[in-house]
Formats: sequence, structure tokens, C-alpha cells
Amino acid sequence: MKLKGKKQILLILLIGSAVVSLFYVIQVSVDASLARTLRHKSRVMCWIPSVEKWLKDRVKAVNRTWVPRCDGHVFFIKTNKTQHNDVISFDDVKDGREFLTQKSVAALIYLYRHELGKYDWFLKGDDDTYIVMENLRFLLAQYNSSQPVYLGHLFKKFVKQGYMSGGASYVLSRQALRKLNEEGFQKSKCKVNGSNEDLDIGSCLEAVGVPPHNSIDKYGRSAFHPEPAETHIAQDAVDPWLVAYNRFKGAGGRNCCSELTVSFHHVKPAEILVMDHLLYRTTVYGRVPDFSRLQGLFEPKTIPPPS
Repeated sequence: MKLKGKKQILLILLIGSAVVSLFYVIQVSVDASLARTLRHKSRVMCWIPSVEKWLKDRVKAVNRTWVPRCDGHVFFIKTNKTQHNDVISFDDVKDGREFLTQKSVAALIYLYRHELGKYDWFLKGDDDTYIVMENLRFLLAQYNSSQPVYLGHLFKKFVKQGYMSGGASYVLSRQALRKLNEEGFQKSKCKVNGSNEDLDIGSCLEAVGVPPHNSIDKYGRSAFHPEPAETHIAQDAVDPWLVAYNRFKGAGGRNCCSELTVSFHHVKPAEILVMDHLLYRTTVYGRVPDFSRLQGLFEPKTIPPPS
């Protein structure tokens, strides 16, 4: 019995040592109290459209990184496999780019019917988008979710007031989601089929009186980005297609992106994991943000159509 007792004690010590070692591996010496305070002020539901073939790489990568920092999340994936609680499959919606609008409309109707009263904000992110949720919450804190608010990277083409890039992600307030459904989808004011879901949703939001709101910081830098970080940061000139589409001029290179950047698009699964590690598991010793100077970084306002 003594030998058995010693084995039990040794096992307990080994397990305890492993737990302590794991703690030191994952522990980062940061004070996240301010981020936790912001999280308590508003609840964000993240919804991510995807397809079954990306379950093991793209979906896995975002699920290991930024998605758990949402207050709730759901993946809209057409699948016959065993489903998890965070996967919704619409039997009458086909996969493919030509059905993107139909999938997003179905998702927004689902969120309206099942989640409207639970959350303040509704973030659409792609399965190859990386989101810095803490920076998003700081931006959202400038706005009131009881008002119709529409945020993202604003394009100027095709819609008079413009529309937000779907890949860069866009955010709707609770009131915007309500108006989109009750004054748009339910009254058949909006296109519900097509391949340009961000354009179609943006056009619908214009039809129901939900204006775009500002996410450009006071230095003219974007918070939401339709391309990966290397495209915006490593190129001194803005990509020609973005020049043609962007509502705001913007810049390439080191002045491309807001200090409180929210998103990048077209990010590969491995890059999502690397980006998350650099942001959340790496600290530059001796550098402490000046939070007082960051307070006025964004000016909360609507963006009127160009004259």
C-alpha cells in the first residue's frame, strides 16, 4: 500500500508540474483589464459563412484564434455531416459564389429571428478574415447599437452611399439588423439572390435608411482592410483596384493602417495562426500604449453620399 501511495503522490506531482509548465508556456505578462471592461459594455455576435471543404483548415484556424473572442458565433455551412451547435446548414441554399447573397440573406434572417435580443452588434467575417476583436470593441464603443449603424471598409461604386467590403468584414447594430429585416427582406425591397453579397446587402441597407458610419481614424488610416496585411503594408502604392473602389483615398506602406486596425482579408490559415501569436503571445518589452491619446482616434459620425 505504501508503494501505491508513493506512486499516487508522484503522479500528482508530475501532473502538477505539467500544469505549471503549461501555464508558463501560455501565460503572457499583460494587463487585459481594459479589454475585459470593453467586452462587458457590448455583446458582439460573429457570423461566418463558409463551405464544408474549409472545415479542417480555414474554419479550424479562425476557431482557434479570433472567433472565441466574440460573445457568440455561428458558422453558416451547408453540410450533411454531424453538426455542432455553432454550425447552421440551410437545406435550400446552395454553395457557390453565385449563391452568396442568398446565403447571407438567410443568415441575417436567422440572426434576426433567433439572436436579435441577445446581442448589440452583428459582425460578418469570412473564413479567411482575421479580426482583432478588442480593437473592434473600441470602435463600437463610439456608437449606439440602438441606432442604425453600418461599419466596415467603404467602397464607392454601384451604390450611392457606398457599401462595405464583405471580405474586410462589416458590422451591423441591432437596430440596423432590425431595419434590414423588417423594412427590407419582409417587404421585398431588397435583392435576395446573386453573387455580390456585400454589394447587395449594402444596397438593401441604403433602401431602408441605414447609412454607413466612419471607421477611418483621424490620420486617414483604415481600420478594415479588404486585402492581406502584406498587400496593404509592404506595397508603397495602393493596389489599383482599391484605388478604383475606395471611398477614401488611403495610403500604402507604413501609413496604410490604423493603430487600432480591426481586420485583414485573404489571410491563409497558417498566417491567421502566426498573426494571432504575434498579437497575443508576443510582447515588446518597455512599450506601453498611451491609452489617453487613443481615446480620440475615431470620430463617430455617418458618412453622407458623395456630392
